[in-house]
Amino acid sequence: MRVEVFDTSAQEAEGWHSEHVESGTSRTVIDALVPELALVREAGLEPLDVEPILAQLPQLSAVGVVGRRTHTDTPLATASTICQVVQEAAGRLTEDPDQPGPPGRPGNVAQAQMLFRVHYATRRMTAADARIKTREASGVADRQYRARHEARLLRLIAQAVLDLDREDDLHRWGRALEVGADVPQTVAMYWLYLFRDHYFRMETAAYALQADLMTALSLLRAGDESWRLYLSTAVYWNVEFSYLRHRFWRNHGPMWFAPTDEGSTKLNDAVERIEYHDPFPDEYMAKLRRLYGVAADPDHDDFNTRLEAAGLAEVTVSKAADWLRRCHCPSDASHAERCEVGLVIGNCDIFGETVETEFERIQNWYRTPRFAADPAISSLITNFRTPQGQP
Repeated sequence: MRVEVFDTSAQEAEGWHSEHVESGTSRTVIDALVPELALVREAGLEPLDVEPILAQLPQLSAVGVVGRRTHTDTPLATASTICQVVQEAAGRLTEDPDQPGPPGRPGNVAQAQMLFRVHYATRRMTAADARIKTREASGVADRQYRARHEARLLRLIAQAVLDLDREDDLHRWGRALEVGADVPQTVAMYWLYLFRDHYFRMETAAYALQADLMTALSLLRAGDESWRLYLSTAVYWNVEFSYLRHRFWRNHGPMWFAPTDEGSTKLNDAVERIEYHDPFPDEYMAKLRRLYGVAADPDHDDFNTRLEAAGLAEVTVSKAADWLRRCHCPSDASHAERCEVGLVIGNCDIFGETVETEFERIQNWYRTPRFAADPAISSLITNFRTPQGQP
């Protein structure tokens, strides 16, 4: 991005960006994004704090990259994606080497990154402290900073969000056309079976596990005794996820197939981390998987009944409770790097997002005459979320 040399004179915002930034529709969109970005910044880019103000962020919510990366239809999911997109966009900004900032003072791009706490100087600060630090680094008086300069920094972030949206859109459609352009029909069929019979079912279990863990943790911190009920349900989804992963290995071997190498790696890594950091050692989880797998159509009630009959109900929930209590992180949305609860919750998100993203890359293949002519493929597309052999 091209940025004008910093100037503390009465320089208007319209002249502060490159001509590309301030032309036509882009200017209108940027004007709408600036006040919304200010609200997101004040919320500290924390999804739980952005969620209550989502109604005030119509322009950010409508940005294409936010919609494409939000795979769960909940306000919190949209808030999380907005925070991720804004942080990524801010982190991608680079100073124009032909127009450096004044000697001894950070340039405009560095100040914008400081304001949004993606700069090393403010990364560990609160949102309020980062704003003070940015104002000091700008070298302008407080009144001028609040009246004009901060809006200029916000415009830089807004342009970066639009640039990220354009690149993400081009990348998405370019890869969709590139990957599988000459894919054999047998490969296309195999991927459909993998997504329908394995990946989508595991995604459902992963997101359910994530939701129940987050709820149980929140209620535990609030002193609400109902946290144990949600934890019990989380145990069920944890076991189902492990069972489905074990079934995948049994049927296909420990190799994940996806349209892209990056997707395959993410699927493998996310599953490994969920299983490694969950509450149960391998040998204990094997017992739980056997109890789950006995039923032809497992559900939570049946699983609990079998747990109690085996004398494992209390010890299983106790193991999970001890594991959950080890999380002493300051908030549900911000976990320490090595927090096992946070690692499981985060990797559930990675797994689900990867499944959705990878399937989006290939789903349009099967609408072409080449693939859709086969009735078996048409049936798979129509019922791609239905387990094989079930109506």
